[in-house]
Amino acid sequence: MLSPIRVLVVDDSALIRQMLTHALSLDPRIEIAGIARTGVEAIEKAVRLEPDVITLDIEMPELTGLEALPFIIRDTRARVLMLSSLDDPETTYAALSAGAVDFIAKPKGGFASSLSDLADLLIKKIKIAYRIDPEKRLSVPGIGSDGDAEAGRSRPVSAGDRAAASRLVVLAASTGGPPALERVFSGLSSEASAAYLVVQHLPAGFTASFAKRLSRIAGFPILEGRQGLMIEPGVGYLAPHGTHMLVHTSARKMPTLALSDAPALHGVRPSADPMFESAAAAYGASVTGVVLTGMGQDGAAGMRAIRDAGGRTIVQDEASSVVWGMPGAAVRQGAAQTVVPLDRVAVEIRRTVREGS
Repeated sequence: MLSPIRVLVVDDSALIRQMLTHALSLDPRIEIAGIARTGVEAIEKAVRLEPDVITLDIEMPELTGLEALPFIIRDTRARVLMLSSLDDPETTYAALSAGAVDFIAKPKGGFASSLSDLADLLIKKIKIAYRIDPEKRLSVPGIGSDGDAEAGRSRPVSAGDRAAASRLVVLAASTGGPPALERVFSGLSSEASAAYLVVQHLPAGFTASFAKRLSRIAGFPILEGRQGLMIEPGVGYLAPHGTHMLVHTSARKMPTLALSDAPALHGVRPSADPMFESAAAAYGASVTGVVLTGMGQDGAAGMRAIRDAGGRTIVQDEASSVVWGMPGAAVRQGAAQTVVPLDRVAVEIRRTVREGS
């Protein structure tokens, strides 16, 4: 018999605490270890009750969730899921960098309007969080900690540089992905001939803010993907929530982005596989595929397509991944040519782009 997953629910709203505990009670695997209404109380109960998973609200009295998080990470083995408002995505990304393993966006209309959907999502996220090794909550190195990464930074591309990207780098991540992508993009360059296409599984309302955050870290533009947008060198493109992002080419036109509302693949949309496969078809050997930390197997089939087209494939290793689902699937399917720790991924990307050029 499987052990119960003990959960501490932390929120300053009595109504939301009640709704969350009700939602969790729908699954017999989950046991409510306790509830807390402030950041201070969350720290005390996390230490005393030793829960497996904590759902932690960001906005609370005494200590915010973001302020309480470092103490919880330091003093307990709990995996933390942040409850975030769509109005504050930057704080959410800061929480992921500080050790939270994932986050759940609070519905704009309140929990009452979508309790069933919330219950399904919350239970799924808690079960994923429970599978994460507590030692890997802070496995993502701090941004800029690798001196070699800074060497890859460069000026933004001029708006007048309207040339087709001669190489593509396509990247995919899920659980643990935002800090990992920040780490990788801190070490990439806009001076090379490559464009960067990214799938990161995110809730609605978070892709535009994450694209802006990556732009600041990378030092070159990262745009939210749009239909027909030209794929230019030294520019990154983040797949928007709820649509697959593909590479489209024709005999007379430069490569552009195409957005597709085809059904979800591997339970997600956007999915990495359609983007990877379209990139391999359009660019052949001039593609580098990268799969970072994440649950599931999205990206493995696409990495095979890139490998078979003569492109390069890079996978984050198990030791530095928060979850080695997606990278592990690529390795098991024989699609990974290079397996490296996270702090070497940008170096390997730059090497493949340089050698390909």
